[in-house]
Amino acid sequence: MHDPDFRHDSPAETPKKQASIVVVDPSPLSLIATAGVMHSRGYGCICARTSESAIEALKMGNQDLVLWDVADDAAAVLESIECMRQIPGYETLSVVMIAESRWAGLEKKAEAMKVPTRCLFKPIDPNALLAVVDHLLWMPSLISAHRRRGTKPSRLGWITL
Repeated sequence: MHDPDFRHDSPAETPKKQASIVVVDPSPLSLIATAGVMHSRGYGCICARTSESAIEALKMGNQDLVLWDVADDAAAVLESIECMRQIPGYETLSVVMIAESRWAGLEKKAEAMKVPTRCLFKPIDPNALLAVVDHLLWMPSLISAHRRRGTKPSRLGWITL
């Protein structure tokens, strides 16, 4: 696993990306670590350990993305994501799920969703996670357009224009 690139980790040099992310993880240590990686790149983070807390976080203001470690119950996470997307204003909420390899096949369920949803499997390189988050935050309309046209990228993470 590669270490994250923290060359710009002083507060004065951290680029502010003006996005707010809800980080959900039942494990306190990985919750803090994941939120720390996002915060180091200038993202605002709200931490939650349960689906109820994550839904409450959406009421705290405009949230741009949910980053969710599915832990032991992928089905409950998928159900919670659908509940979140029923909340007015969050119909197109992007989600990144992080899962253990035992949840193989979860990425297919994520790809089938109409709203941009990605699934990454542990162990995760922090820079790769940041790349996926950046992609979902700054190009969601492009992803949605490809879904409406029924095209899929020829390579994961790549699109043909």
